[in-house]
Amino acid sequence: MEKLSDAQLSALFANLSRGCEKQYKPEEAGLLKTLSDYYREKSGTLPGTLGDVEALVRSDLAAYASAHETAAAHGDRGALRALVWSEKVSKILSSLLSRFGKNPAAVPGGKNVYVCEICGFAYVGDDAPDICPVCKVPKFKIARVARR
Repeated sequence: MEKLSDAQLSALFANLSRGCEKQYKPEEAGLLKTLSDYYREKSGTLPGTLGDVEALVRSDLAAYASAHETAAAHGDRGALRALVWSEKVSKILSSLLSRFGKNPAAVPGGKNVYVCEICGFAYVGDDAPDICPVCKVPKFKIARVARR
């Protein structure tokens, strides 16, 4: 086991909080969100550039083939489904980072950035889509995270 950074702990507790929300356990979700917020504050600003994030996403994309093989070998349909979602989202993020990272002026001014709270789908536009095109949750689960 390796020690997790504060940023990694924040992400871990945020994911556990969302899992509790899905299981209709609001008290546990709230406690885990509090832990996530604590570690996010403690971690401060993450070092790195947009290019660093793009490299991490590309690294994730390279690992999907092996992950699909492992899940298929174990007959784990849940993992296969999660991999399909996360691979789609990673490809979308890679495309956005590549397009806007090379030319920040290409990001439309006055547009919002939305992220699906369930699968991580990212969208740039005036308004969030009615349903997430990746995991099919309704619009209220797609949060506005920035305005350009």
